[in-house]
Amino acid sequence: MQVLSKTASALLTKSLRSFSTHQVLSEAAKRGLVLGVLSNNKLLNADSASLSNAQQQSLVAKAAALGFSGEAGKVQTVLSDDLQQHIALVGLGDTQAEAAKISTTETEIVRTAVATGVRQLLQARKVDSVTIAPMPHAQAAAEGAQLALYKFDQFKSSKEGEDEAPASINVSWLDSTQKEWDAGQITANAQNFARDLMNTPANFMTPTLFAERVAREFQGLDNVHVRVHGPEWVKEQKMGGLLTVSQGSNEPLRFLEIEYRGSGADTPVDLGLVGKGVTFDTGGYSLKPGRYMDAMKGDMGGGAVVVAAMRALAQLRVPINIVAAVPLCENMINGKAVKVSDVYTSRAGITVEVMNTDAEGRLILADALHYVTDVHKPTALVDVATLTGAMVVALGEHYTGVFTPSPHLWQRIERAAHTADEPAWRMPLHDCWDAMLKSPVADLSNIGNRAEAGACTAAAFLRQFVHGKRAGKGILGDQNNDEESSPKWAHLDIAGPMEAASTSGYHTKGMSGRPTRLLIALAQDLAHKKLN
Repeated sequence: MQVLSKTASALLTKSLRSFSTHQVLSEAAKRGLVLGVLSNNKLLNADSASLSNAQQQSLVAKAAALGFSGEAGKVQTVLSDDLQQHIALVGLGDTQAEAAKISTTETEIVRTAVATGVRQLLQARKVDSVTIAPMPHAQAAAEGAQLALYKFDQFKSSKEGEDEAPASINVSWLDSTQKEWDAGQITANAQNFARDLMNTPANFMTPTLFAERVAREFQGLDNVHVRVHGPEWVKEQKMGGLLTVSQGSNEPLRFLEIEYRGSGADTPVDLGLVGKGVTFDTGGYSLKPGRYMDAMKGDMGGGAVVVAAMRALAQLRVPINIVAAVPLCENMINGKAVKVSDVYTSRAGITVEVMNTDAEGRLILADALHYVTDVHKPTALVDVATLTGAMVVALGEHYTGVFTPSPHLWQRIERAAHTADEPAWRMPLHDCWDAMLKSPVADLSNIGNRAEAGACTAAAFLRQFVHGKRAGKGILGDQNNDEESSPKWAHLDIAGPMEAASTSGYHTKGMSGRPTRLLIALAQDLAHKKLN
């Protein structure tokens, strides 16, 4: 019989111990727990997660040994003592002090922390269920968890791989604040719905397919009416802008109209939402450069966030009346495509000279804005569009640019942006840009006559179709003069936040689905207190 040396015996013992541990882990349920940690490694509500005092002390000791102290934004994953659960310790710090220090909100700290913890458990530990221990701001926690789960892989032939998370995962909440958690799941799922619409390749998201998908999403929801209009109806409505842009594509246009009557059929419309729905934008004859043109499948991002917000508001049964309109088309090139210097007549009766075919979004929005104003007469009207590259230059990917002549409506939008943690910044809207839209052959040009203030002149163009012909006339005065004009209108340029450049926290690289939650928060605020 061969006798092992002491060294060989020690190696064998270590190998057997490793094998035994691996067997326990492989047979154990792959469960995960997200646990909030305050400053100095103070565990938050660990008792509700059925962790004994000894287990809690062990967690604190393990975390401290790894240099973790509960600082906001930091995450440490550890294995429970019984080898049955992976635990993500997410730092919340002193949330109030941290929020002030890094210029954010307590809700954003919670949302980001939970999202980061969920990602760590999915990617590093490959769990198939995650439980979130109670922490402040249940809705934000739910949003963080649900947004972190998002991935768009429906066109991949194989979804298996070492770095892949499970195909499905169960996320649950250990607290009595179930109503807030459920609300957060609805709002986050709405943003994920907008992400899906924007990420889907354009050949699978034509105007027809977009409208059909949205109609299916609203089936079974109370107090909702969805109408999908085709080219003949658009001709009857004399929507010259939508007809002009769409004529270069073989795909037929659609005009999507959604009514949600949450406060009664006989009461006025509180809010109108209009979303740009260009399902692919080549730029037309003013052709875009080939680099980054793939992102133009998301040029219907305004329409996507509008319909996603509408779905959430109906699911949440918010007591408000809203009408949404999404003009849908492609901006393509063929023998019938609109040419530079062509002139058309809009639904408002305003003639427009097309001096740049890549400034097409404002043409279809103009008809939709006039239609909603004329037919539904909302108290407030907000359009949302991936409209100008100039806005990306001005504010980057984090902020939505807001143009409005109404300080009252801006206050509501700013509050909604703060509530949703989807930043917005008020941009100037002044008569000085109206004169730049003059055309020698029509009422308006669709772009300014100088290569400057591109986002501002785009907003100035849209304003003409909400309150009538304005070019050079100064009807409304400057942006701080809120006249008694109806509706009170705002334009949201989301060209910057339409896409996330990288994955972090609850943001996933690709189309972002923002600012869906801002629109939901705005409608909830208007339901709580009407706009005067």
